[in-house]
Formats: sequence, structure tokens, C-alpha cells
Amino acid sequence: MKVHSRFVAAVTCAALALGSMLSRPAGAEHFDILLRVFSGDKQVQSSMDTTPPIGGVNPRPVLKIKAGDPIRVTWRTKNSSPHGALKGVSIHFFVVRETKTGQKPVPDPAGEAGILDSNFTTDMKFGAVSTGSTKLKISEPGSYLVRLQSEGTHDEAGHEHFSAIDLEVQ
Repeated sequence: MKVHSRFVAAVTCAALALGSMLSRPAGAEHFDILLRVFSGDKQVQSSMDTTPPIGGVNPRPVLKIKAGDPIRVTWRTKNSSPHGALKGVSIHFFVVRETKTGQKPVPDPAGEAGILDSNFTTDMKFGAVSTGSTKLKISEPGSYLVRLQSEGTHDEAGHEHFSAIDLEVQ
């Protein structure tokens, strides 16, 4: 009886483990995103995250700089969609002032908090890469969000993709 009970327990555990593995969503994402911010000899980088949830899953890296220091931002996004080409996807890059470093709701880049706002719409074949860079200076001390995000993939993926970095300007 003991051997039979152990066998049933082992088979039950294996079935539960297999069931939980099969019920997980696939690990493939639509975008591979890399965002980097440089100032002087300092740099931070951030990889792809998703929203929802608001603010994403991963904590954002923080770069501390002095007001007026030159800032260089570079980004790369690659279509890694398991569904192939992405049609009519928008790539939105912006820098916006935050109330506090790490805040979850993203301020409106088109509103008063907006510092820089750039957006384009494109079709991306599977494996296609889009890159960009910009230079700027922020003269007002405070907290700022640098963010690159997809727009128009929510219906297909159930979420949008982004990469974000917080700047603390002193």
C-alpha cells in the first residue's frame, strides 16, 4: 500500500507540474528594447518591460546628474514578435517631468510636464531593428522619466512594451 501511495503522489505531482508549465504564456515578446542614458562618465540602461501593470514589472534604473549636464540617450527596438511582421506600430520616445522618482503613473508627455516628445508609426518585418539617439540638457532640478514605448500592440499582445529610466537632476 505504501508503494502505491508514493506512486500516486509522484504521478499527481508530475501532472500538476506539467499542467502549470502548459498553462503559462509563451516567453516570446513582440519587442526587444534597449534604452541607454549617458551623462559624463555615468550610464544606465534598461531593457523591455510591459504595461499593464501600471509602471511595469521591473524597477527602473536611476541616473543622478547635475542640472545642465549634457545627456545622451540611445535606443534600439527589435521586432521579435512570434507572429511575424508588426503593421502600423508606433514607437514613442519621450522625456517628462515626474512628481517623484519612480512614480508609477506616466505623466502626459504632451502636457505641461513634457520635455521632449517624439513619435513615429511604421511596419516592422520580423527581426527588423529601429534605432535612435538624442542629446539634451535639463536645467531644472527634479525627477524626470526617459521612456521608449510601443503603441498599437495591446490588442494583439494584451499589453504594450516599454523601457524606462529615471533621471534625478540635482
